[in-house]
Amino acid sequence: MTTQLTKKPIEVPERDTAVLRKDVPESTRLRLWAKAAGRCVLCAAYLLDATDWSWHSIPNGQIAHIVGAGSGAESPRGYSTLTADERAFEENLILLCYSCHKRIDDKAYRDQYTVEFLTAKKLLHEKRVREVTDFATLRPTSVVTVSAAIRGTRAPVSLPQVAEALRRDGYTGMGEDTRNGAFTIHLSGNDGDGWAWDAHRTEIDRFAARIAEAVAAGDVESLSIFALAPIPSLVYLGSKLDDKTETRLFARKRTDEVTAWAWTDGGDDALVFDTVIPTGDSTEVTVLVELSAPVKEERLPDHLRTLPRVTITPRDQPPRPDLTGNRAALESFALAWRDALARIENELPSARVLHLVAAVPAPAAITMGRHRMRAAQPTIVVYQLANDAYEAAMEVSE
Repeated sequence: MTTQLTKKPIEVPERDTAVLRKDVPESTRLRLWAKAAGRCVLCAAYLLDATDWSWHSIPNGQIAHIVGAGSGAESPRGYSTLTADERAFEENLILLCYSCHKRIDDKAYRDQYTVEFLTAKKLLHEKRVREVTDFATLRPTSVVTVSAAIRGTRAPVSLPQVAEALRRDGYTGMGEDTRNGAFTIHLSGNDGDGWAWDAHRTEIDRFAARIAEAVAAGDVESLSIFALAPIPSLVYLGSKLDDKTETRLFARKRTDEVTAWAWTDGGDDALVFDTVIPTGDSTEVTVLVELSAPVKEERLPDHLRTLPRVTITPRDQPPRPDLTGNRAALESFALAWRDALARIENELPSARVLHLVAAVPAPAAITMGRHRMRAAQPTIVVYQLANDAYEAAMEVSE
């Protein structure tokens, strides 16, 4: 007798594909709080007041899931192809108050609070936070430092002092790691060397070309100039600066303190300059500008003494080194200089060359170059004091 054995089928356990809740890392929680500015994404309630707690402050916001943390039937918006790990990612989480969290998970409202709706609200809220908190207190600026030997001594520009001057003015340098962040001009030679002026001109022209390229590309929005160099080179530098680009000039005080380049607060806002324009029909005119010291007559070349003479001097006070020690005073001089150039055009129409002898601080020298109208106003020949006499050094003619 043959007995047939019946094989019992092997039972294969059903695969559990349920997505189980994953803990949200603390770093992700911090980012969510920061990007939402501590406010409920839906109702904008401020979540850091902790008004429900009288004995100490406890944040009362809650981290909620957009796609549900789990995949069970009870999990709000739980159906998704996202893995458990992905559901704990920052992109799937939203900061809410207790009331809004309870509402979006309520079965009665789940059709209203969809994944798409909550995602859009989260992105919009975080975008608004970024926009309304964009109140940077320091604006970026491109720093230009200019150094040269003055009467045989090199005058370096201290970067810590530059940084402090910018900070006090509400600016910050863009950094040396960018092509438009910092421009350094080293003018070689001594002002007593005849070849030095050509070298200065070449170096300044090279700098001007770089600046023009950066401005045209939109890489430079403002310039901050820190310059210690002979007056003729500074006037020429000013003539090369585009007056359409925001340019801030800084003056160095005679101190080694970190605030050496910072402008003095306050000062005489009503500084007035007297400008004397002679009559005549000469093609050449001598222009004396006395801000930091008087120009001694005996130091002028003989041919300048015989020309019609324009003078610009401070009213009711002697020239002194700190005369234009604040921005208001420098702007007053700038107005006086522009007015003088305009009057020379009108009252000395034959003038083609202005022989400029100036005893002025660096920002004023740059200002004179900046405010000459190119191709419209006379050529300016700038003189430098050498061996106790003034000698022609640089020409501004473009």
